[in-house]
Amino acid sequence: MTISNPMEVIPGKKAILLVLLCIAAVGDTLVHGRRSIPSMEKELGVEKKLKLLNRPAVKTIQSEDGDIIDCVDIYKQPAFDHPLLKDHKIKMKPSEELLAKVKEASSSDSPTPTPSQAWRKSGSCPRGTIPMLRVQKHHLLNTTSLEDYGRKPWHGIAKHEISSLNKSYAFGFLNKHEYGVMIGAGYSYLGAKANLNVWNPYVEVTGEYSSSQIWLRNGPWDNADSIEAGWIVHPDLYGDAATRLFVYWTNDSGEKTGCFNLICPGFVQTSFEIALGSILFPVSSSGGPQYHITLTILKEPLTDYWWLSYGNVVVGYWPANIFKGLGEVATLVLFGGDVYSPRNESQLPHTSTAMGSGEFATMHWSHASFVGEPRVMDYSMSFKYPDPGTPYSSKTNCYSAENYAEVRFTEPLFYFGGPGRNMYCK
Repeated sequence: MTISNPMEVIPGKKAILLVLLCIAAVGDTLVHGRRSIPSMEKELGVEKKLKLLNRPAVKTIQSEDGDIIDCVDIYKQPAFDHPLLKDHKIKMKPSEELLAKVKEASSSDSPTPTPSQAWRKSGSCPRGTIPMLRVQKHHLLNTTSLEDYGRKPWHGIAKHEISSLNKSYAFGFLNKHEYGVMIGAGYSYLGAKANLNVWNPYVEVTGEYSSSQIWLRNGPWDNADSIEAGWIVHPDLYGDAATRLFVYWTNDSGEKTGCFNLICPGFVQTSFEIALGSILFPVSSSGGPQYHITLTILKEPLTDYWWLSYGNVVVGYWPANIFKGLGEVATLVLFGGDVYSPRNESQLPHTSTAMGSGEFATMHWSHASFVGEPRVMDYSMSFKYPDPGTPYSSKTNCYSAENYAEVRFTEPLFYFGGPGRNMYCK
């Protein structure tokens, strides 16, 4: 199903929300403009999957954008279905030292404001619960794979290399993905943070997605641990073309493990304020107002938790014992954009799914998407600019990456993005 960007179709906040509601309502029945009737077998499979994914709610909030948020008892969240977390005891907050680092990270010099989560206008979850985005029937009827719902499609992994400061670094990128990233490598990392400029990129078809994010990795290029957080437009997962907050993890480069948000067990949520998978609004506009979210991922040196914060709100953590190398440290940090399309690499024409704002990095401020104040943290427990901080684009004619400073001797912004298919990217 081809999905247009609703923010380009009808201006105005109410119209945008109306379009999102319409997309959600028809997503389960329309395929290429024709009405599709699900088989009885699929209907039964969907009902079974819904019971598995959704948890009993203490309170339910109907958001004006069509999302349903269930306030779920914190001790009944999916994390505890993981075999390594059966007897896990929730740590409700990080150490005071780490909380101070979160506050430092969220004290940004960025001139751009932060969007809000739309569902919060309709209510709030009580303490002792976590807000979970309810998986609805139309999400599953619209997905390309009921079995792999919530996972990244697996097409193998390819080795890439960069050279910087007389050193060579190897890392793996998933096949069928294209990237515009800044890379920090060569050290032991206990965390990273960044201000991610928020956009609503065009996604051409349901089976594709576009994200802006932070990655922390450890392991061989073809079998690595990864924890990730950012924003994404992912119609196959959410049934619409809205920009949403996400987290992700894997301990084998995504071949058999890992998923987005809370769809499979792994991430332990502690916040009653932030809903993973929820819509971010408003978003940036070309030549107009810019918005960003600040995300911080930090590991407590004396414990085994990788904590995630959204601004100054601690969202939750990944227990280190579900990983291999990330049980200790990260050895690779990436900031930037990712576009997935099953047509990438081998099929023509190239996808027109956009990365970032849809503009190339050279368009710079208020046009190209950016990462502001990217930082890594080592054993000194201080935030540092990534070293070597190398810009990298896997297909420069489609999506580009550039470090650029408007004024000499000021810290550069990392710009990235592009339109995908164009006269040079075919």
